[in-house]
Amino acid sequence: MFADLYTDNVSMIKIEQLFIYPVKGCRGVSVDKIQVTPMGLVGDREYALLLDGNRINQNQVPVLVKLSAVYTDGNTLELSFPGKDSFSISTDEPGSISTLSMLGEKISIIKANKISDWLSDALGGQFELVKMEKPIDWNIPLEEFASIHKQKQSKFVDAAPLLLTNIGSLAELNSRLAIAIPMDRFRANVVVSGLSAFEEDTFSEFRFPDANLTRIAVCERCIVTTTDQETGERGKEPLRTLSKYRKRENHYAGGILFGMYLHAENAGLLSVGDSLQVK
Repeated sequence: MFADLYTDNVSMIKIEQLFIYPVKGCRGVSVDKIQVTPMGLVGDREYALLLDGNRINQNQVPVLVKLSAVYTDGNTLELSFPGKDSFSISTDEPGSISTLSMLGEKISIIKANKISDWLSDALGGQFELVKMEKPIDWNIPLEEFASIHKQKQSKFVDAAPLLLTNIGSLAELNSRLAIAIPMDRFRANVVVSGLSAFEEDTFSEFRFPDANLTRIAVCERCIVTTTDQETGERGKEPLRTLSKYRKRENHYAGGILFGMYLHAENAGLLSVGDSLQVK
């Protein structure tokens, strides 16, 4: 009975791409399959950057589009930047303990001290690489995020564990733009095909073969979407065009909409090519 509530065009809706961003704000890494947990994709946004002691991302430092971070094995993260030799750190390596203000609270962080000089030389400024010492109770006291408020989180996600975007929505947006943009502008974790433009807005559940994802909120977009993910250059699109037909008044972060925030009900495996049922 319950299964009848789901769409029956399972073979048509599927995962086209999966991405993680090991360091928040860095270049995305395409993967064929990845484990998902209620805290998000394994390896995604495990680290963040501080500049002069303050947490930053591409919003403040667009050149982060050129910073690559890739897991080369189970516990090694390799960072690279144009014109510099790469630098590897162990994800288990101890560092100095400090605190960071985030969402109105003080959280305990571990600083990867050995890479600070390399980062500062590459990016220009006093940069540090940090991760959370332990999971925290995620503090999002907004009605739309009530389902994940105070849930455990160890990743530096903006508002929710996962972001899903739809190829059909991008195609519709690009039909309105003078110059088409790629999906990497939206820094999604899960990119799906087989849905019509913005159809993803209408569903409450996204059921994959090994994991169930539930809707949290439509994603409201920031200036990062106007940043070319190859060069770091910024323009006015796609925010200018989206604001004409994808903006709502009762917003939590500007109101310009593209993509869907999701939460995993269970641990499981997501793979490119996985079929999807929606409800």
